Amino acid sequence: MNKLLNTSRAALLLGAVTTLIVPGFAVAQDTAGASSGGLEEIVVTARKREENLQSAPVSVAALSGDALEKAGIDEFSEIASRVPGFTLNPDNVSEPNIFLRGIGTDIESAASNAAIGFFLNDVYLPRAQGTAIELFDLERVEIVRGPQGTLYGKNVVGGAINFITRKPTDEFRAGAEAGIGNYGGFSVKAHVAGGLAEGLSGSLAATARHHDGYAFNSFTGNDVEDLNAFGVLGQLRFQPNDSLDILLTGDLTRRRARGKWVDIQIPSNHNIPFVNPDRRRGPNNIDGTQDADLGGVHLSANLDVGVGTVTSVTAYREGSFAALNNDAGSFIDFTRMVYGLDGRIDFGAIDRSLFNDDYYINDKYEKSKSFSQELRFRSDFEGPFNVLAGLFYQREKVARTEVADYVFVNFFAQGKEIAETRMTSNTWAAFVEGTFDITDTLGVTAGIRYTKDRKNFSVYRETIGDFLGADFEDENGNFTRAFSASNKQSWDAWTPSMNVHWQPTQDVFLYALVSKGYKSGGWNGENATNPGEARLAYDPEYALNYEIGAKTTWLDNRLRFNITGFWTEYEDLQTQQFVIFDPNLPADNVIANAGEARVKGIELETALVPVEGLTLFANYTYMDAKITGDLISTELRYDPSCFCSVPVPTNLKGNVLRRSPENSFSIGGDVTVPLSRRINGFVRADYNWTDDFFFDNENGLRTAQDSVGVLNGSIGLATDDDKWELRLWAKNLTNELYESGKSDVIGSVLVSYNPPRTYGATLRWKY
Repeated sequence: MNKLLNTSRAALLLGAVTTLIVPGFAVAQDTAGASSGGLEEIVVTARKREENLQSAPVSVAALSGDALEKAGIDEFSEIASRVPGFTLNPDNVSEPNIFLRGIGTDIESAASNAAIGFFLNDVYLPRAQGTAIELFDLERVEIVRGPQGTLYGKNVVGGAINFITRKPTDEFRAGAEAGIGNYGGFSVKAHVAGGLAEGLSGSLAATARHHDGYAFNSFTGNDVEDLNAFGVLGQLRFQPNDSLDILLTGDLTRRRARGKWVDIQIPSNHNIPFVNPDRRRGPNNIDGTQDADLGGVHLSANLDVGVGTVTSVTAYREGSFAALNNDAGSFIDFTRMVYGLDGRIDFGAIDRSLFNDDYYINDKYEKSKSFSQELRFRSDFEGPFNVLAGLFYQREKVARTEVADYVFVNFFAQGKEIAETRMTSNTWAAFVEGTFDITDTLGVTAGIRYTKDRKNFSVYRETIGDFLGADFEDENGNFTRAFSASNKQSWDAWTPSMNVHWQPTQDVFLYALVSKGYKSGGWNGENATNPGEARLAYDPEYALNYEIGAKTTWLDNRLRFNITGFWTEYEDLQTQQFVIFDPNLPADNVIANAGEARVKGIELETALVPVEGLTLFANYTYMDAKITGDLISTELRYDPSCFCSVPVPTNLKGNVLRRSPENSFSIGGDVTVPLSRRINGFVRADYNWTDDFFFDNENGLRTAQDSVGVLNGSIGLATDDDKWELRLWAKNLTNELYESGKSDVIGSVLVSYNPPRTYGATLRWKY
């Protein structure tokens, strides 16, 4: 009944703005153009060329740097929450779960690859760098939906996120802002750019942020989920003549935080006494950490050779991540334990009802290094045919250590597991894409990419005390407490794409495309129990995407209405499952390939400027995401023949893919009103609603997230020349308590939450 009421309420709200519908992203960038009576042109480089968003045959949402500032967006999680069909769980700084159009990854492995690719000025950001990087001094952020296997290729099977910095020029610019907020929050940002010498310009930008914890550990007396973040971005640009443009970029991000708060939302019978009355407050044995250090240097050069442009992009990046958390969200008073002569807990001598049944300290550290080189040529022929071709190489090294320290009182288990994994990968690719204009209004673009991945993987596994899962075995099947294994393997793929585009009028653009994406295979070594299992690789993942779209403008460029329909078929979808091998032990976390999956849907995007100074926007995504092939999971069921519970295999074929809300939308507006000759007042707001969805492929009702709507807004004053602005802002204004992560462990549902209501004031100046 509640779901029906929520859905009806959402439908009424969406229906009220149906005539307005488009993403806050495109609209936010358009706001500057509203003062001239219409929507401003949006230029994107989603296809590695500058083009108008309204004539690009691809589904892309673009958010300008000005829009980021006006919305008070500081990190990527805030962008994702405003994009319908996009879900992000940033609980673990080293392993964020990112899903777009129902596709993503939650695989925890040094040998795995993300399904959504992140790029900074065309440079691939490996591992978790894309979600941890500080966002500032950006020209725009582009979210490209669907497989992008031809032009990007680096395992981009679900979408690409492009961060594009503001390039320095001879023109001087500068700006600064300072803000304060609740939870002891403050932030400062500053940037300066301009000419340094003849043909040489530069820019420097920095940011620092802090907030106290959103939750409180009553055992240690400390806040958790706090943040201290710092970032710096420097650029040098050399333009000796009209033909050559060289840009050197260096960036650094440092984040320090205590761990993510974990709450027992639904307790097992055993854990009922240990539920915290306050969802964000209680005892925990540790505060935890969520730290990240990342950065890199990129050198890009563009040379006009007359018939086109040659581009070289060379980059080196490093990243390190440390995550320490009590994933059980529990507190155990070890001073009340009884210990045997061997120093271990004597479970037979304690009253187990006095202790939480799950204590699990997860300590992860990861370091990655990567070098990449891309060389491409984009023609500028006078005739109807043009080409984009290139070569790509990347070498990446990942070193990862995970130590799990655990106590399960109902399983009489106490121990520690260690997994040290190493991966070195080399990726080579060559791609070509040609565009032929059949007429002045009709054209076709076709391309193909060949990618080859070669990976070397090694793992060392050790258990101290009781095994968490099955006993370890050596090469001969004998019991052991430690083993090591290594393997190497290569995968390759051809990923073509083709689109037909037609512009029958200046204000109408139609396209249809077919594209293929690919993500390389890997290993399940971190959870393996013997060398043979550790060496067994899971298969690559493939996606075939069909898409049609219409991009239109109306009312003398005051109304923009875009619609996209997509159908994507996935083969050998890589997924992580909790599997019960022994009813006397907790479930094991294993990686598997689902046979097939299918995602289909519709995306609506619109912006409207009904009168000068007022911009209205909304966007909507419908998704139907299903597992269409065999995917076997296990669950415990009572067997009367043995008066016990036994693991029973279950085929998840037909289930909804995890993190795939059927309906989601974002609506909002921006109004600016002159208060005097020099002062304007403004009000901005956005409301983002997500349908209920499942956190796992088993579609367990206990681990489903209810539908939720989140309201953000600001009000303030700005000078007419936009040099000064004072803004009062609020995020999650109604203080919704909703989950970012959820799991069912030994009968208890454990959750982490998105940030609560935050509010504050920001003063901004720019020149």
